[in-house]
Amino acid sequence: MIQRFNEDEYTRVRKWLLSALEIAPGPFDEAELLVKLRVGETWFLITTDHAASVVELVRIDGELIANVLLIGGEKGKALREIIPAQKHFCEFLKHEGFTKLVGTPRKEFHNILKAQGFEEEQKELVKRLN
Repeated sequence: MIQRFNEDEYTRVRKWLLSALEIAPGPFDEAELLVKLRVGETWFLITTDHAASVVELVRIDGELIANVLLIGGEKGKALREIIPAQKHFCEFLKHEGFTKLVGTPRKEFHNILKAQGFEEEQKELVKRLN
């Protein structure tokens, strides 16, 4: 499920990721995003036909955590792919020993994600995988 960074795939989904950065600016810009994706140690690009996300895979206090840094996609099509892909991704993470998937989505997605098993913890939504 996690693949090496591919420039062509990034080019295909770039507009969705930049749009997501505009809507919810993070502590990084596109230049830093590309550097971290190209290094491929902790940041990974995950795509579907109509959506893309950037996920950071980290170990904190011995616990493996997947942190969704950015997610975007084609209006009217992305959400239909994101929810099923999230389920498959969680199964993959669980198999690899990860204990949770975390992120800070826009408010309009909170109810959708809570219906998928995410819980609110401080400013983040967390899905426990064990």
